[in-house]
Amino acid sequence: MTTRAASEIVIGPVITERTYQLYTQGRYTFKVAATASKTEIKKALEEQYDAQGIKVKDVNTVTMRGKKRRSMRRLGSIGHTADWKKAIVTLGAGQKIEGLFGSV
Repeated sequence: MTTRAASEIVIGPVITERTYQLYTQGRYTFKVAATASKTEIKKALEEQYDAQGIKVKDVNTVTMRGKKRRSMRRLGSIGHTADWKKAIVTLGAGQKIEGLFGSV
């Protein structure tokens, strides 16, 4: 098994109204590589936010299906966006990731 860099596993945060509600409960949502396991995600996040001393308590993953899209260039042909994976991460008690939601 090859090891991947943390930046290859964790693509970026998902910031929506729903993820903000989870943020207030100490849970953060990230877009991750589709082939990443929960253990890889946990290690990558702890490595990426090592300076803040973040310890991941729990990782839940969901595979999100791509949305259908129409293209009017090719007589209205229907395609779709790529499937992607979302990780909902719970941190230890009293921990926060600084700078993720700005000054909110």
